[in-house]
Amino acid sequence: MRMPMQLDSVRRFLAVGVPVGAGVVVFLLAQHGATTRAFAGIAVYAFLCELYLFLFTLVLSSISVATLLRLSRGPVPAADLMRELEPREMVRLRVERLVGAGCLVREGGRLAVARRGRRMLGAFGRLRRLFGHGPYSR
Repeated sequence: MRMPMQLDSVRRFLAVGVPVGAGVVVFLLAQHGATTRAFAGIAVYAFLCELYLFLFTLVLSSISVATLLRLSRGPVPAADLMRELEPREMVRLRVERLVGAGCLVREGGRLAVARRGRRMLGAFGRLRRLFGHGPYSR
């Protein structure tokens, strides 16, 4: 993400991840040969790449995360949140799931981020910094 390229995050990741992955494969095979240890190292690298892509393409673009991010700026009336995050039904379902999971709380007709939701936001923030992403933009 720190590279000054005009590419989306997946392509930037691939621009770095593929050559690094090739280097990892060459290094591990040169050091250990075609052994279980070498293939385990390659599998760990592949897993970490998949985890990165999942976290920053699917999870951070989800409606649940968008809802938490919006509410992290402060409580809002539920009707306002529904208007901001269309389609309404998807938002309603996500909010109910987040309330049920203890990530959101209802406060007199308004929704706010609960303690558990704040912990999740903190974890997402730490992961963003670890992988060189900027602050949340929503």
